[in-house]
This record gives sequence, structure tokens and C-alpha cells, in this order.
Amino acid sequence: MRARDTRFVIELRRGRPDDALTIARLFRDTVHAVNRQDYSEAHLDAWAPYQVDLEHWRVVIDASYFMVAVSGGMVVGFANLDGDDYVDQLFVHKDLLRKRIATRLMEEIEREAKRRGAARLWTQSSITARKFFERLGFATLQAQRITYNGQIFDNFSMEKRLR
Repeated sequence: MRARDTRFVIELRRGRPDDALTIARLFRDTVHAVNRQDYSEAHLDAWAPYQVDLEHWRVVIDASYFMVAVSGGMVVGFANLDGDDYVDQLFVHKDLLRKRIATRLMEEIEREAKRRGAARLWTQSSITARKFFERLGFATLQAQRITYNGQIFDNFSMEKRLR
């Protein structure tokens, strides 16, 4: 599976446990750069601490349908499907936004969910990602406040019907 951009080719592949450090760093750097517009520094530190828990990332990679986007040998994004219908995470390198990487990852996640017989996809979207999910056909079910690592986050429960 490849998507062409005017500057590079993106290949999708399954994530591997040895991707954990690269994925953790991409996640941390992207959250701190991109989500800064919608969340405080305390939120960002709670969401994506600088202390990386590699075992956590290895477990997530192993326990879910975890896809990475690769360009020029570098991991430039990732997404995962937890169970048959929950989009747990979707992140793209902070310097490579708006190049259809997230869209390609979500197309693959949706394809897998349909293969598993899911009637819908759902996610808990950040304020920052809400418009992206809406463009993909997700609707907001409810605004919510969740507590994570001692911080209260505003986010959105969203779903997309697949049938």
C-alpha cells in the first residue's frame, strides 16, 4: 500500500516491538508541538511525559492492530485499532502534517475494522484532532472531561458508522 505525495512515498506496515522507541519519541514530540494550541504545558507533560515507558509501547504494539507509516526508512506516523472498533491512537510526525499520512493510516484502520465485522469505529479525540475526524465522517457523540495522570482533559467521544 502506497500513497504518493509530491515529495515522498509512504508505505504502511504492521508495527513491531522494536519500533517502540521511535514511536514513543514521535508521539511525545508531536503532542508537545501540535497539541500546544489546545492544551496547557501541564496537560502536555501528563499526556506525553518525557520519561518514555518502552514496555507500555511494546504492549500496545503487540496487543492491537498497530500500523506505522514509513517514508525514506523513517517511521512518520502510526495508528492502532484496539479490539474491533476503537481507534486508540493516531499520530503523525509534527513536521509532516497535511500530507495525507493520517488519512492513509485511517483508511487502513477502517479496512481492518470492516474485515473484523465492526459496525462502527469510535475514538476519543483531542480538541486538536476533532476537525480531522469530522472530515473523515466521524460525528461527535459527546464532549467529555477525563482525568489522566492528574490532569483533567477536555476531549470528544466520536464515532463513524461503517454500515
